[in-house]
Amino acid sequence: MDFSSMSCPLIFTLSFLLIFTALPSSFSQPTADAPAPASDSCNGVFLSYAYTTGAKLPPELKSNPKRQPYRFESVLTVLNNGLEDLKSWRVFVGFKNDEYLVSASNAILADGTSLPGSVGNGTVLAGFPMTDLKTAIKTAGDLTQMEVQVKLLGTQFGVAPPKVPLPSNISLANDGFVCLNAVQGTNEMHVCCTVDAKFKTNITVDDEFLPRQNGDLTIMYDVTNTQDSNYWAQVTIANHNP
Repeated sequence: MDFSSMSCPLIFTLSFLLIFTALPSSFSQPTADAPAPASDSCNGVFLSYAYTTGAKLPPELKSNPKRQPYRFESVLTVLNNGLEDLKSWRVFVGFKNDEYLVSASNAILADGTSLPGSVGNGTVLAGFPMTDLKTAIKTAGDLTQMEVQVKLLGTQFGVAPPKVPLPSNISLANDGFVCLNAVQGTNEMHVCCTVDAKFKTNITVDDEFLPRQNGDLTIMYDVTNTQDSNYWAQVTIANHNP
């Protein structure tokens, strides 16, 4: 038998088998797991601020670039990973670029100022209509009850792309919390706020209402006289704002 005429087909067949059998081993190489979200390591209230997009707005001020307006869109996230419900959540956002806030979903300005409005020196956002954030224990990890995302839309001045107009800091404004070791990236910053062991209060909070604070508006309705077909009432409105 003449093997010289079969050498080429034989070599081709062996080469094909070697390549074919080598492919599965390359596909079976283990891949590195994706890093866990930063919120997973927070055993308190996790806050994050992420800049999503922006664009230059008219007019174009070439002679004064520091006053050039730019649109910005960002998302503020508040997640309760703690052991207790977070009631009447409030977050301070340290805006620093003369921001003019046009809208904020799921939140209002805590000082009662209406939007749109100037927030260039920083502002406190308060949850509305979702004022309280429950725990994972009470909700079996239901993020719709533990977390709120606030979509922010506004105008900032002087920070042109590719620079990102992040705030100077974010922190939980509720009493009894401390926010340490904030982490800032290119277009996002986050911090974990935990219960301050040194914080003391003489006020006991019941299950329904928080203690009065400066800035609260209270309304009292007292019936002073009743008759068969009508009654007299006195309404008292008090502004607890020194």
